[in-house]
Amino acid sequence: MFPIRATLVLLLALAAAPAPAQTAVRGRVLLADTAGADSLYAFARWRAPGDTITRTDSARVGADGRFAIPVPAAAPMEIVVDTRGSVRNYHPALARITAAESAAEQAFVLVPRRWTIPAGRFAGQTVPISADRARRPVCEGCVAFWLRVEGFRGPSWFQSWDAASFPLRIALDRENGVPRGAVPDSSAFWRIARRMEDDYGADLFRPVRFADADPQDDDIDPNNVILLLADATLPISGLTTLLSRGGRVTYGTLRLRNRALVLGHEGPRVVTHELMHALGVGHTCAWRSVSADLLRCPDMGSDELTPEDVAYVQVLYRVRNVQRAARARWGLDAAIAGERAILLGRPAD
Repeated sequence: MFPIRATLVLLLALAAAPAPAQTAVRGRVLLADTAGADSLYAFARWRAPGDTITRTDSARVGADGRFAIPVPAAAPMEIVVDTRGSVRNYHPALARITAAESAAEQAFVLVPRRWTIPAGRFAGQTVPISADRARRPVCEGCVAFWLRVEGFRGPSWFQSWDAASFPLRIALDRENGVPRGAVPDSSAFWRIARRMEDDYGADLFRPVRFADADPQDDDIDPNNVILLLADATLPISGLTTLLSRGGRVTYGTLRLRNRALVLGHEGPRVVTHELMHALGVGHTCAWRSVSADLLRCPDMGSDELTPEDVAYVQVLYRVRNVQRAARARWGLDAAIAGERAILLGRPAD
């Protein structure tokens, strides 16, 4: 037994010791569709500096989409937004933040696990959405369907045009064709593009004069335009390149091997494939697709859009548009990490 004096000294010392500094990690949750979500919770997991114990806490996401979880002074942590129910309408979102970032509000856009196509040839069809499949590369070191642009700092962004850029402007570029003046057959090209729009269910492209594609504001490249040209030096049927800044596509070129390619039997597949690249997506072998990599999964190829193509592009754009409008940091990347770590039991990245 401690002496009475020693016990009093110890109690006074404990009473005088400052309590650990308390704060809260705050966030808000937005949805990429209008289905609504019930019973959403935010979970935080952290280990304070000098602490050997990993601690967790949670808070319900309010009707206004906001949450606040009490935590000690700023610490690196994981945040998960998920349901406690047995049915998940959205992919769990997993974010890892640094101690410095924990003071800022963390905004999440949740990615739906099913997408109902609203218009076009596949109107009314519901497609299961797997963020992991959309980020599955067709080979080691190859690209995936959703193209992530790594920044020097901050989160990863996914390549897409601004909503205000649609329908995307396409101009025939005779000046840079090979041989000079060579462009694909315009009538055939636009017939294929219009069929793609009918399948997709939206106006995606519009023709403009090359003179209207001149650079603006002293930019080196044209603004918000795709230049279409023929290039006889191409070793493949078509090639699309895009210029993006922070994931925002601002300019592209679509090259086809020759003028007559669009008139042949492979024209619809090649043009639709390249126009999908022009929208900002890569390749996939995860579903039957006009964007399939035919060298690596020829049996997965399609000559036209499939329901999965339409749904995965629409989810990409819906999430990115909500993110941009709300300046929300977390979207597709958090859904990919959440599906892998929580649903599939795999490393987040």
